[in-house]
Amino acid sequence: MVAIHPVNGVIILEPKQIRFESEILNIQGQLTPKTKILNTSVWLHVKGFNKRQWLIISAKGVDKQSYARLKRAALITINGEEESK
Repeated sequence: MVAIHPVNGVIILEPKQIRFESEILNIQGQLTPKTKILNTSVWLHVKGFNKRQWLIISAKGVDKQSYARLKRAALITINGEEESK
């Protein structure tokens, strides 16, 4: 298992899926319920095609609205809820 704490990049959230892209890193997969929300960071547990990885996103690294959306997606994943429409 790999833990990655990127300095920059783009996160694309889709229902139960995440994609992270930067100049040197591409991660794509399904968020798992092992995802964690800590004090100032979200640890996204991503299950890809052939490996599982931790993608660590710091609150200081993104704007407040994006961090709130990320936390919401993490909570939905952790609690196994369906995203409301």
